[in-house]
Amino acid sequence: MNTIAEFMSTDHRACDLTFATAEQAALTNSLSKAETAFETFRQNMQRHFRMEEEVLFPALLDAGGPGGPVQVMRMEHAQMNELIELMAAAVANKNTQEYSGLSETLLIVMQQHNLKEEQILYPIADRILAAELESLFSRMQAIQ
Repeated sequence: MNTIAEFMSTDHRACDLTFATAEQAALTNSLSKAETAFETFRQNMQRHFRMEEEVLFPALLDAGGPGGPVQVMRMEHAQMNELIELMAAAVANKNTQEYSGLSETLLIVMQQHNLKEEQILYPIADRILAAELESLFSRMQAIQ
């Protein structure tokens, strides 16, 4: 990966795939598979958010990047985390109907969020943080 946009967009796609796997399992009432797939999705999203909130966003702000878009992304992360927790409860309660409704909402929020990051925030970060990309990639990859 040569850019933040490529690196983070690739991670978006990985999260999207685990989301789709969990959703498909829930929709087909494969509850054990849905629980496992959902937990993988949840962990992937937590890691993605941590890469941004602990490494990328602070580096961007420290370098004089735009605070407004970063704040919006953080608020959207909080919104998505709330939905993910509600989905976790729905999976635990084996309520596939509730899970499905929450899943549709999260999908819309994720799509809009990812589009903003990929088309606005990541390109800005690539310009502002060009001199420290390797260090950023290393620090983000180290997050578990």
